[in-house]
Amino acid sequence: MPKNQLAGFLAALLAAAPVSVAAQAQQAGAGFDFRLAPGPRLVGTRADSSGSGQVHALLQGNVLTLQGTYQGLLGKPTEVHLAMGSLPGVCGPVIASLAAGDGTISGRVTLNARQLAAFRKGGLYVEIDSAEAPDGDLWGWVLPPSD
Repeated sequence: MPKNQLAGFLAALLAAAPVSVAAQAQQAGAGFDFRLAPGPRLVGTRADSSGSGQVHALLQGNVLTLQGTYQGLLGKPTEVHLAMGSLPGVCGPVIASLAAGDGTISGRVTLNARQLAAFRKGGLYVEIDSAEAPDGDLWGWVLPPSD
């Protein structure tokens, strides 16, 4: 192979390497993080709430594993769940309960085909309810990175 063709080939290969590594990391189950913030129904109480959190999501096949932390809720958690809307920002039914500890949440959910499609469109979300905010103290949309 002539020297200038080899240089061009190597340059193209090196330029594609970061994209390939990122794609392989996502396929290998590197997962992604998303944040929890005061629920959309709490607009009038957002100034009174300092709640926040972060969750790590990992999809392996059709099993979604969620692990995260939260702080500053309006009250003690009464329910923590994964729900499915049709698109990001659209509320929907609960599809699984998640475990809540002292400032932590976790769960493994086997997604069916419809739920997996909603996951890929960003239609799944985590909601933490409390007695003071029964419609969601903290919410977080599970938005996977785009391919």
